[in-house]
Amino acid sequence: MDIRRNHRDMTAQQKSAFIDAILRLKNNVDSVLRPGQQSRYDDFVQIHKNSMGRGNPLTPNPHRSPLFYPWHRILIRQFELALQSAANDPTITLPYWNWQLTGADNPFTSDFMGSNGDNLQDQRVTGGPFSREQSQFEVRVWDEGIGNTGIRRDLGTNGALPTAETVISTLNRTPYWMEASGWENISETELHNPVHAWIGGSMAQASSPNDPIFFLHHCYLDLLWERWKHQHPGTPGFTNEAGSADMNETVLVFHPANELAPWAQTFTVQQTLFTTELDYRYDYI
Repeated sequence: MDIRRNHRDMTAQQKSAFIDAILRLKNNVDSVLRPGQQSRYDDFVQIHKNSMGRGNPLTPNPHRSPLFYPWHRILIRQFELALQSAANDPTITLPYWNWQLTGADNPFTSDFMGSNGDNLQDQRVTGGPFSREQSQFEVRVWDEGIGNTGIRRDLGTNGALPTAETVISTLNRTPYWMEASGWENISETELHNPVHAWIGGSMAQASSPNDPIFFLHHCYLDLLWERWKHQHPGTPGFTNEAGSADMNETVLVFHPANELAPWAQTFTVQQTLFTTELDYRYDYI
């Protein structure tokens, strides 16, 4: 059983192994979707870009829909398994970031996620393990055409990060889906979107997984879905727009019909409702 933990609780060795696995997936593992043109890491960028209606759009779109949490749960779990395979290290797991910046909570350090972007270089990240200055980490998938080949960030320019109070308030929302007031509806708007906007640059694009911080962000959202379910044990953990669980056997879509599947297995919503069935859990809920 894989155990995910807050990045602040990782040892220096664990952080180094996590970074190394990302770099291996970026540079040493060929693409399944476009062999010879991009890396396996880039496949995850392409999948998410398509899910946002760019490139080769996915139907249904898992954003602004009840499918948001189940779909992203599979995406980041498959990424986690890809990291383990790339590094040949089954102990590597995704860490989460709680959107705080004080002390050890700050992930934007030279030995972990790296710096803010340089405003003299189109907000390109120039410090940390995912910068050109320290490693080979080239962006190969963009929303349109060809853009900056480095990760871009513009921390704090657009809005603010969610506060602990906002997290608590959102966790009190029920049911799972209700237009303008359900857990999914409010959490996607008040917790998910502001973090993408606050980081800016690459994270403000459909191709947002170009920045590895994407996975720490979505790992925390995944944890919060677990906390929400524990906080409301009598409330269904997933419902559709009509308020029923009729979509539980819906197959989650990760590729358009005219493209290769990114992985062999298919997943239904039902298979995402318990993390243990996907062979992982969090250090605490």
